[in-house]
Amino acid sequence: MCKKSTNNLDRNCLICEKSIFGRADKVFCGIQCKNKYHSEVRRTTKSISSETFKILNRNWTIITNLMTDQGEKIIVKKLTLQRLGFDFSTITNIHQKNMFINFGIYNYTYYIGKNDNVIIFKDKEHSEISPFIFKRLLQQFPIQSH
Repeated sequence: MCKKSTNNLDRNCLICEKSIFGRADKVFCGIQCKNKYHSEVRRTTKSISSETFKILNRNWTIITNLMTDQGEKIIVKKLTLQRLGFDFSTITNIHQKNMFINFGIYNYTYYIGKNDNVIIFKDKEHSEISPFIFKRLLQQFPIQSH
């Protein structure tokens, strides 16, 4: 049985690029580099999550404002939604129903029909917004009591 020899000089730290000695699966030279790496990963992930929530909340607000004016189901031109700042690339769920692909934003569902018409309706399967999201929305858009 021949063991594969590993040359410790071939491995370098991901952060400072110093040579690494020790276990074969070691990727950092010390605790400072390890902490720096994981701190950067957390910061990046938090930034991406925050931006995604902002886009979803903006999309939800646009749809909510349109729905309160029209009722349970509306048809809007795609260009109109884009002009209002709606981002079609950020959704909370997706599923296929009949011949259309339905996209979800919390408790609303939409699909793109003929002539770039967007059909938006309340999703009965997802009638409630998650408490976490609702709390965030209340912080950004406080409800006025009458």
